[in-house]
Amino acid sequence: MNLGNPGVDFVPQLVDADPKDGYWIQAVDVDGDGRLDLVTSGLTTGRVSWYRNPSAPNGPWRKHHIADLDKPVALDCGDIAGDGRADIVICHDYGSCMFDCGEHDGKISWLRNPGSFTGGEQWEQYPIGDLVATHRLALGHFTGSAESELVALPVVGPAGGAQGVDQPVEVSLYQKPADVLGREPWPRTVLNDTDFRIVHGVVVDRFTGTPYPGRDSLLLACEEGIQWFGPGGDGTWHRRPVHPGAPLQPPPAGMQRPFKGSGNLTVGRLGDNQCGYIAAIEPFHGNTLVVYTRRPTSDGPAGGAWQRTVLAVFGDPETPGHAVGHHIVAADFDGDGNDEFLVALRGPAPWQGVLYYKIDVRDGSVAQCTSATVSTHSAARIAVGDFTGDGRLDFATTGYYTAGYYLAKDPRIMLFLNEFGKPLFTSPPRAVNG
Repeated sequence: MNLGNPGVDFVPQLVDADPKDGYWIQAVDVDGDGRLDLVTSGLTTGRVSWYRNPSAPNGPWRKHHIADLDKPVALDCGDIAGDGRADIVICHDYGSCMFDCGEHDGKISWLRNPGSFTGGEQWEQYPIGDLVATHRLALGHFTGSAESELVALPVVGPAGGAQGVDQPVEVSLYQKPADVLGREPWPRTVLNDTDFRIVHGVVVDRFTGTPYPGRDSLLLACEEGIQWFGPGGDGTWHRRPVHPGAPLQPPPAGMQRPFKGSGNLTVGRLGDNQCGYIAAIEPFHGNTLVVYTRRPTSDGPAGGAWQRTVLAVFGDPETPGHAVGHHIVAADFDGDGNDEFLVALRGPAPWQGVLYYKIDVRDGSVAQCTSATVSTHSAARIAVGDFTGDGRLDFATTGYYTAGYYLAKDPRIMLFLNEFGKPLFTSPPRAVNG
C-alpha cells in the first residue's frame, strides 16, 4: 500500500470567524432558492443557526438565529410541516455528558421553517418525544409510508449515565401524527432494545441486496461494530452484523471503561458498486482510521467477507476517552466515479483539520491509498454539497467547541470550494450529509 499525495485543491472561504460554539453542521437549502445553505448547532451556547448562501462569489454568508436550546446534539432536515420547506428535527436537553445523564434527560423536537427570512425570525418549536441521551437522528422512508419518518438513536441505555453505558439503547421510530402542528408527542415504536450499545454513527441509504432495497435502512457504528439494521421481509426489523470492528482495547489513562467496536462510519461507492468500501474511526471516541473492503457482491452491506485495514492511528487526545477523529464522510470529489472520503480531526495540532483519502481497491483489498491535508482548522463535523452550482462537491466544517469535552482555539465555520474535480451533475445542488 503506497501512501502518497492525490493532488487536490480546495479553496478555503470563511463563513463565520466567531461562532462561539461548534458541534453540528449540515448542508440544506433552507430558503428554497436552489442553493445549499448551512445549519449549525452546538452544546456550549445551545444556539441553532443557519447561514444563507450568498448569490455573489465570495459574498458574506448571512447568519440567521433559529432557536436557543439546552445542549442540542444532532439534527436532520426535511419537510415536516408539509409545505415544501426544509424544517429541522433536533435532539437536545442531553444532560452533562453520556456518563452523567439521567433517565429524564433527552428530548426531541422539530423546528418549523417560517418561510420568511428578512430578519431574526426564530423558528417555532414543536415536541416529538422524550428519549434518554438521544445522540443521532435520521429522517427517511423506512416502512413504506409516504410520509417521512424519524429514527432516533441514543448513545446509552434507558437508565442513563454510567449504568446506561452498559445497557442496550432503545432504537426508536417516530411517525408523524395527523396533526403535526399539535403539541402532543409523536407515536413511537421501539425497534430494538437488545442489540446495540454506544451508538455514535449512522448512515442512511437505500441499500441494494436488502429485503426492501426501495426503502431506507441503516448502517450503525456502535460497540457491536458495524451493523446493518432495517425492515425485513417478515415485517419486523432485522439486524445483520457487518464486522465487529476494533477489538476490546485497554481503557485510556484516566478512564475505567474500555471500548471496542466502531465509532463513526461512511460508505464509499466504487463505480457501480454502492458499497465499495466502508471507512470508519474506531472504536468509540477512538483514534484509529480503518477501511473495510470485500470482493464485489450483490448481497447488500452485510454480505460477503469484509477485510479490515488500518490506514492511520492519530495521536492520543489531551483528555482520555475524547475523540481526536470525530466524523467521516465519503463522496466523489474528483468526479472519476469512485468515492473518496474526508476525516474530521478536532485537534489540537498536529491532529487537527480535515484529511482527504483516496483508495484503490483490487480483488477486495486496498491496493493503494493516497492522502492529503485539506484543512488545518478544527473540525467536529463535515457537510458536503455543491455550494456553488458548478457540479463539483465542496465541503464545509465547524470547529469542535464543546465545554467539558474539547474547546478548540479559534473555532470557525469554514467552506472549502472544489477547484480540481470534474463536474458530476447539474442543478439542483446535492447535499451529502454523513
